[in-house]
Amino acid sequence: MTVHQEGSGVGEQAGRIRLPQVRRLRISHFSLYRNRSENVVDFDKNVFCLSGANGLGKSTFLAILNYALTGAVAPPEVKVLSLCEYSKSARSYAPDYFTGRVKTEDRDIAEVSIEFSIGEYEYEVTRGFFDGGDLRYLRVRGPGVDIERSGELGDPTLGKEITEEYEANSVQHSNLASFDQLIYVQHFLVTFDERRHLLFWDPEVARFALFLVFGLDSARADAAGDWQRKADRLESQARNAQYQATSARAQIRDLLERSGGSFELNEELEDKHRNLLDQRDGCAAAVDQRLAQEKDARLQVGIAAADHHSLTTEYDRAFNSRLSPKSGPTEHPLILKLIHDRACGICGTSSVDSISEIEQLLSESKCPLCHSDTGSADAGEDFELLRELDAKLQQSAARLKAAQEDADRAEQQRQAAQEEFRRTTRAIEEFERENSDWVRNKSAHSGVSDVIKQLQAEFAAAQDRRDKYRQRRDEYQALLAPVKRELAEKYAEAELEFVPRFQSLARAFLGMDLHCRLDQRARGPELVVTIDRQPRREQNQLSESQRYFIDIALRMALTEHMLGGASAGLFIDTPEGSLDIAYERRAGEMFGAFVRRGNRLIMTANLNSNRLVLELAHVCGRDLMHVERMTAWSVLSEVQADSEQLFDESYDAIQASLDGRMF
Repeated sequence: MTVHQEGSGVGEQAGRIRLPQVRRLRISHFSLYRNRSENVVDFDKNVFCLSGANGLGKSTFLAILNYALTGAVAPPEVKVLSLCEYSKSARSYAPDYFTGRVKTEDRDIAEVSIEFSIGEYEYEVTRGFFDGGDLRYLRVRGPGVDIERSGELGDPTLGKEITEEYEANSVQHSNLASFDQLIYVQHFLVTFDERRHLLFWDPEVARFALFLVFGLDSARADAAGDWQRKADRLESQARNAQYQATSARAQIRDLLERSGGSFELNEELEDKHRNLLDQRDGCAAAVDQRLAQEKDARLQVGIAAADHHSLTTEYDRAFNSRLSPKSGPTEHPLILKLIHDRACGICGTSSVDSISEIEQLLSESKCPLCHSDTGSADAGEDFELLRELDAKLQQSAARLKAAQEDADRAEQQRQAAQEEFRRTTRAIEEFERENSDWVRNKSAHSGVSDVIKQLQAEFAAAQDRRDKYRQRRDEYQALLAPVKRELAEKYAEAELEFVPRFQSLARAFLGMDLHCRLDQRARGPELVVTIDRQPRREQNQLSESQRYFIDIALRMALTEHMLGGASAGLFIDTPEGSLDIAYERRAGEMFGAFVRRGNRLIMTANLNSNRLVLELAHVCGRDLMHVERMTAWSVLSEVQADSEQLFDESYDAIQASLDGRMF
């Protein structure tokens, strides 16, 4: 049932951004966490720390968390794209990310459910990992809203409809302009994951966050980010065009004394032909990749089939041995038939009246035919072997089926790639037929004079492109000028609150004075960090651990300021491996300072001897912090299993810190 009323934002502060506050996560049939078919996590304290060993899926946990909220997984390579382009890329990457982490036989049933709030509204959503991010279940409760909808497995139309309803409501309740903005904020602002992307030193990615954090209307921030991105792209294109013009002019000087025929440059046809050739090359590479994947999949089918055949042969051999007299008359098929069916398998009599004599001989462990003693025959071992082989056969059949499904899917993907290659090849052939004169003319003019004329045309065209690019760039910059002024004004207003908040967190880690300022540069506004009065504009001007934890402090301060007093929450894949012993404790103090301000952390960390988690546990105590031991979720490697006592000792130390005891 769906109920909508006007003014459903009752109680929400007008214009103030709200982000999801996670309450509970349920992960079902996720093969990487193989020790449990279902993992349920409650985020009922300010800090949730998932602590475990390498390779158990800690980073994957944060990806699942964001996927549950957004239906998208952050791609490993950070590219400067429009919000819409990034959202599309992150949504399409999700099934590739989870493939391999979920077994083939679990693809349909593996799902994640999440309960969270956005302001006064309570949400519960369920997604399958391979449904294209669409929802299987949606529930929303709050002022003026009462929604509960379920989708049918295999009904993509209904799933998309429910997803659209979820995204529309979450955008309205968060006061954002689009769901693409929510994906961006979750992936780039509130999440520090295994990508180790540094927001501080990536102004092109951070720019949109600055617009949102410092009070621009979300729709205007979206437009400003798009204007700046287009202006940057046009400036880059103008520089490229100027370089092409300069290069053409230099070549003309070298060939000036030569002469030849004429050749008219058609840049539009050149670009189209080049793009078609590039598409074909890309399709050819995709075909090669899919062929290799199919070959690997077929190899796995062969291995599984061979294993299944070997087990079948072994089972047949064991079964046939049951027919041997050595297996004992009691379990012999002819005797069993006579006792149970009253039918003789030797003479064919179908209704034997009395078998008491035979039963007497069997009870005395004697053969009913020759009266020989059979007491030494033991059929139990044979039956136990048959049972074991039968179980192995069932497992082998399941592996063979899964391998065949993988191979079939790889074959379909290969066929699709080959069809796309054929399509692009046909497009090239059609283009060259339609423009045969241009193709012949282009091939025929290879003399020096033709080169000169072509270079002259390239020079003129490059200059024309440069001027057009700059004209369009100036138009976007004119749109951006008032937005940049407004941002500078809003930052100046917020500086007395935002900068001290950031400084206190960063100083807790660095132990030295740090300042942050907003610079208005030609490519757009960017934050610059200053340490000991020295600006650190480049990543290499700081150590790895300094970069990571200053960037985390920035995210904490930006999120706090953006939410304006509401509890801020960050997802952190803790980079503790970058810390030396002197900074481990200070990093824990920085995290603790963030939590003591009423904020929330969902974090992952290794079970080791470093003091970051120990210090945070000591600062928070059991009232504010829960540590989930992940070693129970999945199977440890042989090396990890041999050292499980060390994990126990590390976990015990954390528990002691939570209790306020010395560590």
